[in-house]
Amino acid sequence: MAKAKKEIVIRALHTKQGEGLDVYAFFIKGADIVKVADISRVERDESDTLKGFQRPEIRNHVKGIAEYLNQGDILFPNAIILAMSPHVRFVASRGTKPEGDEGIAQAGTLTIPIYEEGRRVAWIVDGQQRSLALAQSSNKSLPVPVVGFVSDSLEIQREQFILVNKAKPLPTRLINELLPETRGVLLPRELSARKVPSEICNLLNRDNESPFSN
Repeated sequence: MAKAKKEIVIRALHTKQGEGLDVYAFFIKGADIVKVADISRVERDESDTLKGFQRPEIRNHVKGIAEYLNQGDILFPNAIILAMSPHVRFVASRGTKPEGDEGIAQAGTLTIPIYEEGRRVAWIVDGQQRSLALAQSSNKSLPVPVVGFVSDSLEIQREQFILVNKAKPLPTRLINELLPETRGVLLPRELSARKVPSEICNLLNRDNESPFSN
């Protein structure tokens, strides 16, 4: 008797962008991302041809995210972006459309095969560190939003990787101003350690009698 093929079946929304590329939006258990997606590391082969696009894992960053995830009931709405091969299957739901539906997206069922590492059906374009942290976290069932576009073209994958990551990070000063106002919010360790110094700096800046007052 043949062994059943492993796959993940989820509800998803489908639309098209670009030159007819299929795009899906769905939720998946965080720990399952690395089961369906490989990380395409940037490297050069024997002929000096550039392959992949992802930078090396940043272990401290991954550890910090995992510690945040392990704190219990947390909010983690940051979407992972995947490039997916045509091996994924989508079946649209039947039934009448809701009144007023603009027809932008179509609901249905997405089936994602689970292959062995190195041959997986998807590649992580954005969210490498988060995906690794989700795999290490004890919070295995946390539903994580994913946006996946269907293309096995390395050029398109690289293009999306560059576009997603070209934005500059938030200025340190802005982060330090925002941290004291994050009351009751669970933060990664590296940000939590900065809350008290940030609060002191803000108090000194706001106190009219302080020599550091703005």
